[in-house]
Amino acid sequence: MITRKAKFFFDMLAFSLAVIISFWLRFDLQLTVAFRVYSSIIAWATLVDLALGIGFLVYYRPYLNIWRYTGSRELWEIGKIVFWQKILFALVVWFTFPVGFPRSVFVISPVVTLAMLAVPRFITRFYFEGRLSRVRREGKKTLIVGAGEVGDKICREITAHPELGYNLVGFVDDDPLKFRSLLHGYHVLGSITEIGTFIKKYHVETVIIALPGTRRKVIRKIYDLLAPYPVEALVMPGLYELIGRKISISALRQFDIDDLLLRDSVMADVRKIQVAFQGKKVLVTGACGSIGEEITRQVAMAGARLVILDNNETGVFDLANELGSVTGIIPYVADIRYRFHIARIIEVEKPDYVFHAAAYKHVPLMESHPEEAFLTNVVGTLNLLEAAAGRVGRLVCVSTDKAVEPENVMGMTKKMGELLVRAFSRDFPSSPMCTVRFGNVLGSRGNVLEIWKNQLEKGEPLTITDPDMKRYFMTTPEAVTLVLEAGLMEGSGNVFVLKMGNLIPIMELARVFCTLQGYTLEKDMEIEVIGRRPGEKQVEKLWGKGEEVVDTAHPQILRVSANQQPVSRPELVTFVCTLEEKILSGEKVTVKDALHEFFSRGFH
Repeated sequence: MITRKAKFFFDMLAFSLAVIISFWLRFDLQLTVAFRVYSSIIAWATLVDLALGIGFLVYYRPYLNIWRYTGSRELWEIGKIVFWQKILFALVVWFTFPVGFPRSVFVISPVVTLAMLAVPRFITRFYFEGRLSRVRREGKKTLIVGAGEVGDKICREITAHPELGYNLVGFVDDDPLKFRSLLHGYHVLGSITEIGTFIKKYHVETVIIALPGTRRKVIRKIYDLLAPYPVEALVMPGLYELIGRKISISALRQFDIDDLLLRDSVMADVRKIQVAFQGKKVLVTGACGSIGEEITRQVAMAGARLVILDNNETGVFDLANELGSVTGIIPYVADIRYRFHIARIIEVEKPDYVFHAAAYKHVPLMESHPEEAFLTNVVGTLNLLEAAAGRVGRLVCVSTDKAVEPENVMGMTKKMGELLVRAFSRDFPSSPMCTVRFGNVLGSRGNVLEIWKNQLEKGEPLTITDPDMKRYFMTTPEAVTLVLEAGLMEGSGNVFVLKMGNLIPIMELARVFCTLQGYTLEKDMEIEVIGRRPGEKQVEKLWGKGEEVVDTAHPQILRVSANQQPVSRPELVTFVCTLEEKILSGEKVTVKDALHEFFSRGFH
C-alpha cells in the first residue's frame, strides 16, 4: 500500500521535472544544448512550476485518492489541476521572461506533467488488477445479462472485490450495437437469446440479471432460457425495491417466483404517495400480518405518523422497535372484536387514514371455525366502521377475490365486510370508505409457496389440491400498492381490484417452483393430489355476475360497480349484532347457514 507521503512525493516530482523534460523534448533530446543556452531560465521556470504545483497539491489533495481504483473521474480531477496550474505558470513565466522563452514549452509542459501524474496511478491500478485477475480465476464463472449502467456497476464491484467469489466471463445484451464491444475489458458476447451457448462454452455457474425495471415478459423469457442449465440466477431488484438503496452486488437477490408473473408488476406512484401521507396520522389494523407490516413500512417511509394495532403482542413490540427510528409510532395491543376499545383508540388518535388489514384468511381453517371468522372478519369490521364513521379522513378495507359469489365461510365474511363498507359510506360521506380485493398474495404467510418450501425441506411430496385449480396471483408490493392507491382515489363505497392478467394454473406454479429449486416436477419431485379442501373453489373470480368494472386514474387498477339491490346499514347492523349475540351467548347457531340465508335475499 503506497503511503500518502509517497504519493505526494511522486506528484511533486511531476511538477519539478516537467520543465526540464519539456526542454529536453524541445531540443530533440539534447539537454546539454538546452542548459548551455537556457540554464537560468530553466532553473527559474522549474522553481515556479514546483512552487505552483505544491500549492495546487496542498489545496486539491489528489494524493488522497486510492491509486488502485484510479479511473476517468480521477483523471479528470488531475487534468483540471494541471490545466489551471499551467495557466498560472505561463502567466508568471511570460511576465518574467517576455522574450527568449521557448513558446513550445508552454504546450509540452502540461502534457508531460499530466503523464507523470497519471502513469504511476494507472501502473498501480493495472498491477492490482493483474493480481486480482489471478485470484478471480478461482471464483464462480459469472455472466452478466445487461451491459448498461447497472451491469457496469456490478462489473466494477466484482472487479474490485475478488473476495465476492465471482469470475466474470462477459456480458450478454439485446442491443446489437454493443455486440463484441468491451466493458471494463470484458466482451459483450452476444444476444440474450444466445445465453445457453455461452453458459456451455464458458462453463458459467452464476448468471446476474442486471435489468432493474424490466418487463415481466422479458424476465420470464430469460428464466425459460436459463431453466435447462444448473446455474445460480441472481436478479437486480426492480426500481420499486431499489428505492433508498444504491446499485451494488449486495442488492442482488435470488431469482424468485415473483419474477415469473405472466404480466408486468403494478407499480405505485412513489412521489404521489409521499406527498399524500407525509405528516399524516395513519392507523393500520392487523399491522403485524404480512400485508399490514408492508403497509406500515411504506407509509413510514412516506413520512406518516403511525398507529399500529394488532392482538399479537410480540409482533407489535418488534414492529414498533423496527420503525421507531423511522417515524413517530404509537403501538396498541388490541383486538378489533372489542368495540369499546376500538372506539376509544379512534377517539384518542383521530387518524387521517385507516387501513383495515386485520382478518382471518385461511379458507379450510375458517370452515372449521366459522364463529371465529365471523367475530373477527365481520364484527371486527363493524366495530371499526362504527368508530371511524365521521371521525377519520379515509378508510380502506382489505377484502379478497373469495368474496366474489362466496362459497366458503371466509369468503362470506369478507363479502359481509364489503357490504358494511358500502352501507357506511352512503350514510357517512364525510369519511370516504372503500374496499380492495386481493388475489392470492405470493410471499404472504401461509401461502402455497411457503407450504411447498416446508415440504421440500422435509423431503415430502408437494401437495396439490386439484390439478385443474386456477388462481390470480399478486406480489406483496402489488397488494400494498393497491391499498395505498385506493386510499388516494376519489369517491366512496367503491371496490378496487388490480389488473392481474390471466388466471395461473396451480400445476404451472408448481412446475416453476420446482425448477427454481433445481428440480423437475414429477421427475425429481413427487406430487400428491389431496383434492379440494372444504370451501375451496376450483377457479376464483375478481368480480361477479352482478358487477361491472370500469377504469380508474391508475392504468392497472379497476373499480368494481355493484348493480344489485343495496342493503341498508340498519338492516346489516341488526343482522350482524344478532348473530354476534347468539355466538357469544353460546346459543347453537350455524354461522354458514345464517350467512347463506342472508345472501339468498339478493344482497351480493
